Amino acid sequence: MNPLINKRITKYQPEKCQQIEDIIAVEKKINIYVNDEEIVSLSASPIHIKELIVGFLMTEGILKGEWCPEKILIYDNEKEINAKVILEGFISLEGKTITSGCMASVSFIRDLKTKIKDDISVDVGSLFNLFKEFQLKSNLYRITGCIHAAAMAALEKILFISEDVGRHNAVDKVIGWALLNKVPFQGKIMLVSGRISSEMVLKTAKWKIPIIVSRTAPTSLAIDIAEEVGLTIVGFLRGNRCNIYCHGERIDDKK
Repeated sequence: MNPLINKRITKYQPEKCQQIEDIIAVEKKINIYVNDEEIVSLSASPIHIKELIVGFLMTEGILKGEWCPEKILIYDNEKEINAKVILEGFISLEGKTITSGCMASVSFIRDLKTKIKDDISVDVGSLFNLFKEFQLKSNLYRITGCIHAAAMAALEKILFISEDVGRHNAVDKVIGWALLNKVPFQGKIMLVSGRISSEMVLKTAKWKIPIIVSRTAPTSLAIDIAEEVGLTIVGFLRGNRCNIYCHGERIDDKK
């Protein structure tokens, strides 16, 4: 599943106009079926599909019953991707609401009943180094200019990075990777390329990941939720500066 294609375009510049080959990010519709019932369609980059499905379904708590990630069947064609999950149980969308944005997301705000209790401590210099590595590894963004990225990091290194046309998709892929590979969320850091919305905070806090970091800003609702659940938000991390919005006790050397 190639996330990139070549397209012939017209490039306009004040002195000349020319036909060139440009590299475009692929966006595909992904239809997720549980047994034979379609439950949601996502628009996503056609890479790390299993990670996306596992991260999305597990984070949203849609499935109730026995199911196995190894039995996810993925069928790709030129126009869309169909994924089928075999479930011995039932689907639960009670109390969930589909929201709009760069992808469909399900709100599970009422499911966050316990606070994040993680005594991770990271100095600002380490965050700068991690984010520099994160940006260097965001290859699809550099090529196309229209891709979001998310990564899971330990204190010293990035463990996994995924890119997608949707911000939420990229985060779900990272979470799905951790679940599939049995990587614990304790002591980890979520790195994201775009704004930190309430949905991004909810997805991160659902798995008790203690810190989320972005080069852009959080929303007011994101900060409110993070303050309540004990999530550290670091935004506007650029070069050697950043803003710490809440639960700064996990960040050393703030001066």
